[in-house]
Formats: sequence, C-alpha cells, structure tokens
Amino acid sequence: MSSGGGNVARILYKELVGGDLRKLEAKSNDTPSGGGARDFRFRSYDDLLPVIEQMFPQKSQEPRTRNKQRVTIDVLKGWFYWQDKSTGKVTKKESTFEPPTSARKGEGRIARIHQYPCFDAGHVTIKQGNRILLLLVQLDDGSVWPYYAEESSIRTPGLWDPRVARELIDCIDAKRKEGTAVLGYKDFTNAKGFCNGK
Repeated sequence: MSSGGGNVARILYKELVGGDLRKLEAKSNDTPSGGGARDFRFRSYDDLLPVIEQMFPQKSQEPRTRNKQRVTIDVLKGWFYWQDKSTGKVTKKESTFEPPTSARKGEGRIARIHQYPCFDAGHVTIKQGNRILLLLVQLDDGSVWPYYAEESSIRTPGLWDPRVARELIDCIDAKRKEGTAVLGYKDFTNAKGFCNGK
C-alpha cells in the first residue's frame, strides 16, 4: 500500500459487486432504456457518518430534487489523492459525498465515479471466492487515498498495514446475511468503528 506517507488514521471500505464494476466502465445501465447510476453507494449511512465527515470535511450547499421538490442540501466535500500510473506523481481531485435521497433514505454515495481517475478499474475482476474491496484510506495529514484490495492480498502478511488488514479480515469473516456485501469503517485515532457483519 503506497501513498503520500504518514500513518493511517482511518479507513472506510465496501465490497464491490458486479454492478459496481459496470459503473466504473460507465456501462451500468443493464437495459436499453438507460438508467444505472454511476456511483458507489454506501448503505448504513448513519453508522458510517462519523468517518465520512472526517474524510469529506467541507460542507457545500447544493440544489437537489427531493420528493419532486427543488431543495438545498448539505453535500460533503474533500479531496482524493492517488499516484498517477504514467508519471508517478501524486495527483488530487476534489471529491463529493452525497447524503441519502428521499428514495434511498439509508444510502449515501460518491457520484459519477467514472469521472475520477483514481477509480479506474483497470484489470480489476471479481473472481469466485476472492472479494474485491474499495478502500478509502485517510492518513494522519488528512489526505484520502482510494485503493482496490483483493481479499487474497489482504490475507497475505506484509502487503498491507497490519492494523488495516486485521480490521478488514475481521469484517470479511464476520457472519452476515447471505448476499450482503462487506461494509464498514475503523477510526484508529479513537478505536471507533462499524462492520455490518457484527
């Protein structure tokens, strides 16, 4: 796990499923009629909010439609950092986390993910028995670095910060309803966290 240096302060993670990869390729509409929001959705929004507010610390009032009415809501903003594959330079882009809509009351989201180069799926494939997690890592300097983590690499000693690996493995291995994707966070600065399997 390479980044701009510094210690891991907190992580937010979610398991990717097939639909998430189609979103990254901007192919998420599964029917010719269109649709298919290109975003990463995070259920259990209220449980995740403590870490979301740390990673996206600015609030911006933005116009949105809720219950067929035009309203102003607070959208959370921050920055994503990543190392450019071609130049090796650290790059950043403003990031936005949208609160739940009236139709999806428990889901926050990172919208238009195909427009963020840091989410380029490359050769990410979901294999039977090898989960892929989207991992947002916030360092103690406040920077947030997105990664994709294969379950097999998380379980390989020495490839990840051992505290991060232990948290992810514990949540992956927790019992949850069949078909429910892994989701959670850990704040290493205050030991608070959430795992949807516990």
